[in-house]
Amino acid sequence: MKIAIFAFVCFLSAFASGETLEELGYDWDNIKPNNIYVEPIGPAPVEEAGLRIVGGSVATRGAFPYQAALIINSGSFCGGSIISNQWVLTAAHCVDTASAVQVILGAHNPRSTVNEPTQLRLVANGRVVHTGWETSVLQNDIALLRLASIPVGQAGISAINLAPSNSPTYAGSTGIISGWGRTSDASTTIANELKFVEVPIISNLVCTLSYGPLVSAQHVCTSGAGTRGACNGDSGGPLVVAGVEIGIVSFGSRLCEAGNPSVFVRVSHFRNWITSNSGV
Repeated sequence: MKIAIFAFVCFLSAFASGETLEELGYDWDNIKPNNIYVEPIGPAPVEEAGLRIVGGSVATRGAFPYQAALIINSGSFCGGSIISNQWVLTAAHCVDTASAVQVILGAHNPRSTVNEPTQLRLVANGRVVHTGWETSVLQNDIALLRLASIPVGQAGISAINLAPSNSPTYAGSTGIISGWGRTSDASTTIANELKFVEVPIISNLVCTLSYGPLVSAQHVCTSGAGTRGACNGDSGGPLVVAGVEIGIVSFGSRLCEAGNPSVFVRVSHFRNWITSNSGV
């Protein structure tokens, strides 16, 4: 595994003054959900049909205290996860060209602070993008954002445990995806409320039926059976099994409801990289 050189990139932005999104005049309807699309090479797998999840749900407030929302360059949206009192884990494609990132923590509805006493808005003051990130082949899609201080332990905010490097494949397990991504192919904006869905984790072999050699050992996939999975805006967010983050939303098909798998960066594959660059 290629290890990134530890280097910070400072962000220069209006966020540094502590202004909120409303004060900056953000038009939420024009903040675009971020995602990478891949056209499937075959029909959606049917092997997992017997494990279909009936539906996703609106999360209970505070149920996912590790969840982060990212506003990138004032115009696009991704997810992330708190992994320590200083670091947020996300996807490289979310922040590789970022000049400004605001990180929203402890939120149920990131659009507003009304009735959200746990919500905190911070400015990322550094980032580490994997030096092996390749947009053409979608490899090494992982990044870290540094914040001055994250009040881990404060109401509504906590860190998620990360899968160790010797983790199993998790194929056959049930994972949880959370985020504010689009809730249907007809939607054009992020969701107002944090949502989650339980999904079956499939083998990489089954996943290659849809995406071919783009799926490698550094990925983990979930079934799209029952039209459940990640969609635009969920990028960078966590896939969790039994309280442990095992994946980071990376890519999927253009039509989120077509039943194709969602593909995640496999956290265990990059566990040493995360530790080397964040100390976590």
